[in-house]
Amino acid sequence: MFVSYTVKNYQFKETSKGRGIISYQIIDTHGNKRTISALAHLGMRGKIKSARPIHKRELPLLEVLMKSSINEKIEVDFTDFNANHSRDNVSKNIGVREKEIPDDIVDHTIHDFDEIGRNKFRLFQLVALGALVLAALMSVVHSFF
Repeated sequence: MFVSYTVKNYQFKETSKGRGIISYQIIDTHGNKRTISALAHLGMRGKIKSARPIHKRELPLLEVLMKSSINEKIEVDFTDFNANHSRDNVSKNIGVREKEIPDDIVDHTIHDFDEIGRNKFRLFQLVALGALVLAALMSVVHSFF
């Protein structure tokens, strides 16, 4: 089964150092818009080295998208993939874990929430110190006049 698409745009959002989510916006020949998302790993030069689709059945499409550019017309052959992977057991056949997001991304996110809490306390300390300094300056200026 061949399907044709036009690549309209793509975005990469880094979720942790060297990892992130890439999203491709595509349009098929009937004008239907789709977004294809994948977990991506960056190489040494900051370019995308590899990606794993969020939806496992989009693997053939993602392989073609990673080699394409914006406004390029692409054609994807799903024949071999559909012949080798049924809808029921696709996650087992292509070796992708059932859990969509790796644990280290979740751990990093929780760590970021902890950092936000610590930074709020530091920010509060700085604001309080600034208010004290401002009050001291105002009292010094007021004593001169």
